[in-house]
Amino acid sequence: MPDITVVGGGPAGTFSAKQLAISGHEVTLLEEHRTSGIPTHCAGVVSNEVIKTLGLPSNLTTSMLTTADVVLPNGKVISTSKSSPYAYVIDRAACDIKMAEDAEAAGVNIKYGVSYKSHVVTDDYVSVSTNTETIKSDLLIGADGQSSLIAASLGNNHARSYIRGFQVDLEHELEDQNKMTMWLGNNVAPGFFAWQLPLGNVTRMGIGVRASFGTPSQYLENLLKTTGLDEKKRLKTYVGKIPIGGRRTSYSDRILLIGDAAGQVKPVSGGGLFPIAKVAPLLRETVDRAYSLNIFNASVLSLYERAWKREIGKSLNNGMRLRNFYDSLDDDDLCRFGELFNRPDVLEELSEIDIDNPSNVVKPILKKKGMKSALFKSYLGTRL
Repeated sequence: MPDITVVGGGPAGTFSAKQLAISGHEVTLLEEHRTSGIPTHCAGVVSNEVIKTLGLPSNLTTSMLTTADVVLPNGKVISTSKSSPYAYVIDRAACDIKMAEDAEAAGVNIKYGVSYKSHVVTDDYVSVSTNTETIKSDLLIGADGQSSLIAASLGNNHARSYIRGFQVDLEHELEDQNKMTMWLGNNVAPGFFAWQLPLGNVTRMGIGVRASFGTPSQYLENLLKTTGLDEKKRLKTYVGKIPIGGRRTSYSDRILLIGDAAGQVKPVSGGGLFPIAKVAPLLRETVDRAYSLNIFNASVLSLYERAWKREIGKSLNNGMRLRNFYDSLDDDDLCRFGELFNRPDVLEELSEIDIDNPSNVVKPILKKKGMKSALFKSYLGTRL
């Protein structure tokens, strides 16, 4: 039997499987679809650090982003720019395919068209039932995404909240191929934001809304009409759901979770590739430790959760504070805060924002002359 069974052939599954195979473990990965990269859910905006860590070649990059426009609910625009790219847009489908190929090259046995159904943990192994066979192994890695059945099997382990996403690729070439545009506001994208990305002769328009506001498709239709892009030919449509706020646990006896299945998602942007890049090596270290002891219970596997929370827990928690604050604002509040930020010294700080740790920009902004008192007065005004 294989040492480890990984469920889910997205980046969380393939990257962690590759790490485990490099450590010398026999790994079988189960992917319910017939190929990697389908369906695609992500907008594909990542940092250079993520590209390097995941080992992605430069030919998967479709755009370099050096400018960002944020459109406030009243139509005013906050614009930031820098000379070097602060983010890149990658071809997510091609990225997933490349990562699966890398995992196979490392020795991972990927079984396509095999769907996880259930599992049973015993003292000696974990038995995974699929649509084609039953597989026994020492460990089970749940990388099965935002609706993870393996996460749910651990009891009271649902995501705290969800963002529902909808995006389309349009046959339209933007004039500025280095600019990303984002729209804020409860009439545009309640609980999240909308985005526009340049992809050469294709434009990607997407939107996220908090699950309580219903389906995002109508919000996107309204935005397309507002921007005059509603008549453009639609090449692809993507839908998805983003778990926000984490889950109760990421481990149990003979089980570890990673990626969306573990709630390892950036709360501000909804991105998951950065957490995966940081966490997968820590998962490998915990698994190596379990094998060195020949013990696969929750006590040993809890080392994984401690490790990843030390690595990215502070960033995720700070991001969640920003997310909760943002959710508390109405459109007037957003415009008021936007006006406060629209000054040269603050825009300079915003242009240097780390998209992997966006909350890090808060302290430098608060140090700007008069900013603390202005923000306090503005915040107080929203509560009176």
